[in-house]
Amino acid sequence: MKDFADIARLEALYFEDAWSRKMLEDTFEYDYNHLLMEKRDGKVVGYIIYSDVQGEAELQRIAVDKSYRRRGIADTLMRDMLSELEESGAERVMLEVRAHNTSAISLYKKYGFKDIFIRKDYYHNPDDDALIFQKSL
Repeated sequence: MKDFADIARLEALYFEDAWSRKMLEDTFEYDYNHLLMEKRDGKVVGYIIYSDVQGEAELQRIAVDKSYRRRGIADTLMRDMLSELEESGAERVMLEVRAHNTSAISLYKKYGFKDIFIRKDYYHNPDDDALIFQKSL
């Protein structure tokens, strides 16, 4: 799928632990993993990957190409994901984020996610804590 190449490119740009095209392909062999994308001019400029297993959901990845930020793409992806989860009957959604990723944290709080746990020194390159957020649906 051509879109996996676009997503892998964004992964490599914005994540230290970037998922390869192969990892992306393998992820979507399972029907509990879901992908929402925003395309402009035929290429993926934003995406969200989440899982939904027996009412428990996890936001695994979200990214927007820097040249397309501040245009509501992340908002659209979040709204669409939450809508799909509510329709599926999910009870809650969780996520993990670097403590210094203030723009992502702001987005999550905007949508009612609550900080429920800190994993000290979880991330490396650069070192950072992981914040666990949860939202009841």
